[in-house]
Amino acid sequence: MADTGPFKPDSEAASDASRAFAAGRRRRPRKRARLRWIVLGVIAVVFGYVYIGGSYGWYNMWKLREQRSQLKADLKELESRERVLTGELELLEGDAETDDRTRFELERRAREEHGMVREDELIYRFPADTDSAEVDSAETDSTEAGTSDPAR
Repeated sequence: MADTGPFKPDSEAASDASRAFAAGRRRRPRKRARLRWIVLGVIAVVFGYVYIGGSYGWYNMWKLREQRSQLKADLKELESRERVLTGELELLEGDAETDDRTRFELERRAREEHGMVREDELIYRFPADTDSAEVDSAETDSTEAGTSDPAR
């Protein structure tokens, strides 16, 4: 075939046009697919933040429920302590001269908390059980170490 200048024969022009169209068509779906994945990724990140990490997200709601259960437990403990203290207050506000229970409670508190005694009483103080148990276990450990040594 002879060169016809800037014009190409119809068969060559048609094949170039179809190649250009096919090449352009191949690129467009890739760009569109890539754009779709980017948009879907952004939407997934936004929904993930809203439903998992946001102010009303799953993680924050989980922490708030945990905090609520802890506060309920603290409230129950404080209410029981309030009942005990109210009972003690009512007991101590009674008349000590006429009410034997009030007099007994006042004497018990004076003896335990302030170390008060009557004139004819003696006080015997004993070491706590945990201290004597620790001393006993330390003594048995040292004797066992001495008898189990094969070099002796």
